[in-house]
Amino acid sequence: MKPPVASIRAVPYGGTKARLSVLVSNVALISARVASVGLGFIGWLLAARLFAPTEVGIASALVASMMLLVQFGLLGIGSAVVALLPSHGDAPDHMVDVGATVVVLCVLAVTLAYFALVVTLLSELRIVVSPLYSLAFLAMTTFGTLNTYYDYVSVALRRGDQILVRNITFGVVMLAVMAISASLLADAPGSLLILVAWASAGLVACAIAGVQVALALRRLPAPGWDLSLTKRLVGVGWPNWLLTLTERAPPLAMPVLVVQILGPPMNAFWYAAWMMAWVVLIIPVSIGQTVFAEASRDPASGRESMLHGLRTALLMGVPAALALAVAADVALGLLGAEYAAEGAPALRILVLSVVPVTVIQAYYALSRARGA
Repeated sequence: MKPPVASIRAVPYGGTKARLSVLVSNVALISARVASVGLGFIGWLLAARLFAPTEVGIASALVASMMLLVQFGLLGIGSAVVALLPSHGDAPDHMVDVGATVVVLCVLAVTLAYFALVVTLLSELRIVVSPLYSLAFLAMTTFGTLNTYYDYVSVALRRGDQILVRNITFGVVMLAVMAISASLLADAPGSLLILVAWASAGLVACAIAGVQVALALRRLPAPGWDLSLTKRLVGVGWPNWLLTLTERAPPLAMPVLVVQILGPPMNAFWYAAWMMAWVVLIIPVSIGQTVFAEASRDPASGRESMLHGLRTALLMGVPAALALAVAADVALGLLGAEYAAEGAPALRILVLSVVPVTVIQAYYALSRARGA
């Protein structure tokens, strides 16, 4: 028989034995990101085989919009949890619950604002305000924000393995739902079926995150509100939020601009190249998150953590970039001849950025940890 939730005590952050070593968590985190992007690529490969480029172009622009709204909705609170959780060892569960509540409220607000923007300015994406599309998109943004937030919580708890489990499950569920729905609902718009697959996968990943948090903190996650803690989270997080938006908003906005200016088919080709490049670029991004967490936990080790992160990211990222540049035509050709012809040159240019991205991510991580 399970004890009442109110009687379950949270494990003190600093004393939990559930944390992994830095190396193991680091490898698990990188594996999680690579699995996410790799399974995402398989998902878009399946979409390209099942649906016309126009449908894929619309769906990819809406997925990129969702990712952008997730960044707006987080409000830097994920980064704030990484920075502040070590100092809340007596009640980490309360901070986690409050942070989750705030990010959900924020992303709901920005999603409604996005709908208004689409109606007034983005004619190519206006279908998203229709009933079925809007429900699927709202689910995507809500679950996407929660899953990204819990990624930060797992990083703070040094449990990269949790992210690995969630990302693999997300990818598998997305592929299964897309394949099954395309078979059963052949007359439905392909872009809608892609959104439904993403929303379904997000729901399952959120359910897994709830179980993982409950096991790690020995308390079921629940909505929480604490005005003073919210102010502190926002106060610590907003500089990181602005920095993250500066870094991620332009590439996430690009598919929206491409679909609006050049049309959905061209956006399908661009998005395939951009997404595939992230198989490589996610390596320095993941290392940067780990450096941030370790430097926040032990400020004196900040420089050492940064240098170690630089070496690791370059040793893994440069060979991966070279391999993908050589195999660009073959890799994109899996989606179709049009994708290879239109996207391979862009992919080769994108993967060259792995070196500057590595340096930038290491600098960002150390700056965030120092509050600079």
